[in-house]
Amino acid sequence: MRSQMSKSEMELRSKFDFSKAVRGKFYERYQKGHRVTLLEEESKVDDPLEHGESDSQLLEIAGKHLLISRLIADGFEVAEPLRDKGIDLIVYKDGDSFEAFPIQMKASSGRSFSLDQKYRHVPRLQIAYVWNVRSTDASEIFILTFEEALSVLQAKRYDRSESWRKNGRYFMRNAGTELKQLLEPYRMTPELWRSKLKAA
Repeated sequence: MRSQMSKSEMELRSKFDFSKAVRGKFYERYQKGHRVTLLEEESKVDDPLEHGESDSQLLEIAGKHLLISRLIADGFEVAEPLRDKGIDLIVYKDGDSFEAFPIQMKASSGRSFSLDQKYRHVPRLQIAYVWNVRSTDASEIFILTFEEALSVLQAKRYDRSESWRKNGRYFMRNAGTELKQLLEPYRMTPELWRSKLKAA
C-alpha cells in the first residue's frame, strides 16, 4: 500500500507535471559537472540582468552595447541593421579596401553556448558569444565562424545530442572548463579581428 503524500509533496506536484519525466535522463551530464544555484524563496530581482530569463531583451541590449564598445575601442567601426533578420551588427574597418562582417550575437548573464544550423549559409558570418554581461570586469567575448563553432560542438560531442540531430540547434546554459578551453583561441582581440578581415 502506497504511503500518503505529505502536504509539501502535494503542493510540489500541483506546480509541476512529472508525467513525462525520464528517470536518469541527465545522470551522465550531471556526473561530468554541474552548478547549483539556490534562490531565496520569493526573491525579488532588483537587477533585471540577475537571471537570464528575467528580461532577455534587456540582456541582449546590454550584450550588444558591450560588444560595440569593445569593437570601437579596438579601432573598428560598427553598424546596426535597422531590421533584425539574424544579423545583429556589421563590423568593418575603413582603409584602402572595405571589408565587413555580419555578426550574430549571443549574450548571456552567465557562460552559455549555442549554435543553430540556420546560420550555416550566411556568408562570412561571425558568431559573438558575450559572457557575463552584467559584470563588465568579468565579461568575456569569443568570436567564431559557424564552422569554428561547429568544430567546438563536435569536440564536445554535442552534435550527437537529440536537439542537434533532430532540430539542428543546440543550447547549453553553463559552459564548463573544457568548453571554455576550446573557445579560448577565439577570444576577441584586435589581432583576431584583423586576421579575420585579412582572410576574407
